[in-house]
Amino acid sequence: METHRRGFLRTSTLGAIGALASQGQQPQRILIQPAAGESFKRRLAARELLNGLSRLAVAAEVRLAGPDARPAAGELAIALRIDAGQFRNAEAYAVSAQPGQVLIAAASEQALLYAVFDFLERQGVFFGIDGPSYPLEASGGPALPPPQQPWTASPRFAVRGLLPWPDFLNCITVYNEEDFRAYFEAMLRMRFNTFGMHVYTGARQWAESYLSFEFAGVGHLSFLDTSATNRWGYLPQRTSTFGMGAAQFYDGEVFGSDATRLARDPWEQAEQGRRLLRRAFTYAERLGLRTGIGFEPYSVPDEIVRALPPEVRVADLNARNPRVDPDSRAARDLLETRLGQLLEAYPGVDHVWLWEDEGMNWDSRKTGIPLSVTPFLQAHDFLRRHASKKRLVVAGWGGVARHFADFHKRLPRDVIFSCLSDSLGWDPVHEVFGQLEDRERWPIPWLEDDPGMWFPQLLVHRFESDMNRAQRFGCQGLIGIHWRHRIVDPTAAFQSRFSWDEKLTPAAYYRAYARTQAAGDRAARLAGALTDSDRNLKAISTFAGQVKDGHAVTHGFSGDYSEAFTFWSRSEPEARVIASHQEAAAALRAIAGEAASDTEKERLEYLTRQVEMCVPYFEAWGLAHRLHKLLQGAAKSKKDGRAEEARATILKDGVPLWLELAPRVRRALLDFQRVVATRNDLGQLASMHNKFVRLALVRLRLSMKEYLDELPRETESLFEEVMRPDAGAPPRLFLPTRPTVLGDGEKLRLLIVAPGPAQVTGVALHTRARGAAEWVATPARLLGRRTWQATLGPFAPEALAVEYYVSAAAAGRRLVAPPDAPKQAYAVTVA
Repeated sequence: METHRRGFLRTSTLGAIGALASQGQQPQRILIQPAAGESFKRRLAARELLNGLSRLAVAAEVRLAGPDARPAAGELAIALRIDAGQFRNAEAYAVSAQPGQVLIAAASEQALLYAVFDFLERQGVFFGIDGPSYPLEASGGPALPPPQQPWTASPRFAVRGLLPWPDFLNCITVYNEEDFRAYFEAMLRMRFNTFGMHVYTGARQWAESYLSFEFAGVGHLSFLDTSATNRWGYLPQRTSTFGMGAAQFYDGEVFGSDATRLARDPWEQAEQGRRLLRRAFTYAERLGLRTGIGFEPYSVPDEIVRALPPEVRVADLNARNPRVDPDSRAARDLLETRLGQLLEAYPGVDHVWLWEDEGMNWDSRKTGIPLSVTPFLQAHDFLRRHASKKRLVVAGWGGVARHFADFHKRLPRDVIFSCLSDSLGWDPVHEVFGQLEDRERWPIPWLEDDPGMWFPQLLVHRFESDMNRAQRFGCQGLIGIHWRHRIVDPTAAFQSRFSWDEKLTPAAYYRAYARTQAAGDRAARLAGALTDSDRNLKAISTFAGQVKDGHAVTHGFSGDYSEAFTFWSRSEPEARVIASHQEAAAALRAIAGEAASDTEKERLEYLTRQVEMCVPYFEAWGLAHRLHKLLQGAAKSKKDGRAEEARATILKDGVPLWLELAPRVRRALLDFQRVVATRNDLGQLASMHNKFVRLALVRLRLSMKEYLDELPRETESLFEEVMRPDAGAPPRLFLPTRPTVLGDGEKLRLLIVAPGPAQVTGVALHTRARGAAEWVATPARLLGRRTWQATLGPFAPEALAVEYYVSAAAAGRRLVAPPDAPKQAYAVTVA
């Protein structure tokens, strides 16, 4: 295995490009010579390099020419070449320098793309799930390898990927076509190659329409969650009822994927959801990503179970799964129907995932209940007969690892084993992964965990340990599970880079990340603050350092799988942890307060306010917890016939607690609302209003009213005050999703959101082909409330790359996104 030392510090260019370098000069012009041959990936590689170097401003001019073009005097040529015979690994590549030329050679077209993105990373670009971020300070010239010391790279893991979990409002459940495309483009730039997806298809209407099916003469209710659904702790709520100005962030009463919210019935929801995902998978395949999707074979929707004959159902239909005898003939027919539907809906997938369901995971962890391998054997046989090129992946929560030794003996060797790390990822990669001989296996560490879903989670040091452990165990792949988006990038990008460079340290990585978020000495201070917070667990998380019975002890304080703000639970954050979190927040605020440009301010505020919001959130948790105990005591007093005593307790002690609680709820929400920037953030905002604001400010008042009959005037006055829009919020403009690649003749929708207290007018999209002097402005169309819609593209292929930004007017100010446009604009590569 080839490895290389990236270091992410600028490499000396002395001697790298002949006379120019020996004189310590930087080239004034760069010529890019694309790889010979015409294909989408070869064009994309050359144009991505052109686009990236142009935005980095490493030379006065960057141009693209034919593969045989000769550089002019003083021009540095960067040649892209494919040479399969030079490498043993199909994803390997090398970057070398000789007088007047840099050679980027790769084993394949896909490897050539990886080489280009690695080269751009070495120039300081940060590639994350949210897309590329460029350093805030100019480098002065390209970083190149020293003479006779090429940069070589080959991946540590053959399978490198992400597994975004679709269920809550903050994840891919709410995606539309433009969101999926941007996600897959980000994966490609991060040099990931595999996308996995779990789909719930279980009881109590926990079935998602991506894999809905019909059997025994009936179908079943399935959907993707929206702000109008009733599961995962959500209650149906109109977005217009969101207080504090949050209604402005949504174009209509329902937030969610158009495939669900615009459909008329479950069958149309299913068809539109499948069509959306099928198009997304097709696009991922075009980019060179492998895709997979799957379900829980033991878990069957209620309607289908009821339609089955009594001979195959278990006695208690309310029991833990399975509720259908897995060895029955009906179960086999059912499984094959589901597999057939999957293959028909998504013919291009590479992997079919079968998941042990979540309930059985916890049962097996407690009791060691064995699992039947019948469904896995049947699925393997079905794929052998009908789709022999597709691989079966047996997967599950951490508990399934306890069955891998047994499964290894009973399942064919070409079945891949995969599972989440136990205890929400706080337990290390299971040692059984090192005992599976030649079987392919992919552990799944957690980029974030769902009981801490509303908080920033810096887990780079933990990922360093998990990934090294996975490599020692001989794992061929490693996949990161996540829900959210931009706030996950600090860990997700480490996974992507560490998948190629085993010598990368968390400290060096954070330095590279910080240079794209801050300028001057603030970058070094930010890197130090993030490293300290991560390594020493300073920020509040679900794990506080305790291990019991061999497992990490976790406490959830914002579990989006339930009502999240569950102040009635026994857990409270420890005072020392809150204090350390406040220290981490203060360190970030000191840096953010010195931001020198609008772009730097936006990037630092995004991270800082999300860390800061946890402080009032946990203060609100503590106050609500105390109020809950008072209410419990009052309920007992009332039941014992002491109603007046209960009333006096709530009036004297309960009402003051709520009066302290309400302003903290507002402060936490406004901190987050001021930095909402992505579609995933919009989902989290909806969750927080449904599960935090509603519980803390509405339900607790109703509880007190049961004892007081009428609430005090100060309570209702404060409620009206804290629910008012944020009058101090600066008007702003943002694009929740920003496409970065368009093919010839393609076009995509752009959504533009402009929240704030001032009226907004003149919303427009501005575009400019690379090299053009003038911007072309196109008015955007109002979609609803403060959301506008514009269309990006189509563009002629000779455009190569197109810059774009959006503008509007509010309160006498001109608003733009990105913040320093048009000087700095978004870019889309035309390929």
